[in-house]
Amino acid sequence: MPELDRGDWSLAYDVAGAAEAPVALLLHDSPDDRRVWRALATDMVEDFRTIAPDLRGFGESGRPPDPEASPAMGDYADDLSALLDGEGVDTFAVIGAGFGAEVALELALGAPERVDLVVLSGALPAADHPSYTEDLRAYQEQVAERARLAGRFGMGRAGVNAATAIEGTYLRDSTRQRYGRVDADAFAAAHEACASRGDLLARLASLSVPALVVAGEDDPLLPAARLLADTLPQGQLRTIEGCGRGAPFVAPRAFEGALGAFFGDVRAGEAQG
Repeated sequence: MPELDRGDWSLAYDVAGAAEAPVALLLHDSPDDRRVWRALATDMVEDFRTIAPDLRGFGESGRPPDPEASPAMGDYADDLSALLDGEGVDTFAVIGAGFGAEVALELALGAPERVDLVVLSGALPAADHPSYTEDLRAYQEQVAERARLAGRFGMGRAGVNAATAIEGTYLRDSTRQRYGRVDADAFAAAHEACASRGDLLARLASLSVPALVVAGEDDPLLPAARLLADTLPQGQLRTIEGCGRGAPFVAPRAFEGALGAFFGDVRAGEAQG
């Protein structure tokens, strides 16, 4: 497992694929880590060099030792810029889910000249918007409550909260396990970084890179996905039938199909240009 030295801590990541292949950066959601992308990385390895990091505080990555120094979204993006520089990467595609999609947007906004394309699932371009539904706002409050529980009582309570509404013993247990693997301070810090960032709509309107937004048709965040795709100058939305939250992992084949079609469209456009 390679690691990037960040001074008093290190960033863990996986790399797969040929050194000369186009690079795809894969960014996980919270409370997950880089392992969620291993199936996709395996499927992409013939065409891409994939780099999948554990974001700071998640998985096997450390974080700065000062617990009072809460990271901003730009800090997560800076970690990745340093990682890409260390791997000798000039330009790249970035694929993000949930919190990873938020970091992907921050990274693309900070260095659009380096980003070939973005693929996003579960990002919120604004804290609130007239197009948002009550289901979406209820989901936001649930996420905020889990961050509060994690900060006060630890990840065990946050995991119980997340599992409460899930049907099926296996899914409830696996959800609690997902939350139990994460450092509570890192989980709360990621939520706070998103919550304190502010709306992105004005900034996103100038991000002229090819962008695919993927959401399940039953995802409470679908209105945010529509808003994001409409705001990005080259954005397009792909919805997946019968799918709720977490489209890349709940419906991986449909997600990979959307990726393949999007990559093909981008290549065709580059050939014509």
